[in-house]
Amino acid sequence: MNIKTNILDIIFIIMLLSVFFTNGIMKILNFDQTIKWVESYNYPSELVYIGIFVELLAPMLILINLYRKLAIYSLIIFCIMTAIMFHSNVSNPMELTQFLKNFGLAAGFYFLVKSEQHNYFRT
Repeated sequence: MNIKTNILDIIFIIMLLSVFFTNGIMKILNFDQTIKWVESYNYPSELVYIGIFVELLAPMLILINLYRKLAIYSLIIFCIMTAIMFHSNVSNPMELTQFLKNFGLAAGFYFLVKSEQHNYFRT
């Protein structure tokens, strides 16, 4: 893999991971609202802690290449569960978009973990 391709790969991985890390930070900054939103779906508020944990830890683990596959699979499961639990009202166009985006992100992570060139941060 040439340097230009490697840098481009790193940039796109950071872009992909920034979605989750940013959302984790936003959940902390808007903690009470996030709790209320989760409870409005009749789910326990403890799910917020799990969501924050996954959204903050998994991207960092992927970036430092530590437990990378576990972190990627965690994000795949997180995306699918979030789509099913919070965006399953697909009769609403906005919810359908969120549902499909979550499945699209899960698919992207699947291909990342299956890629033979997955060791982006080591030379």
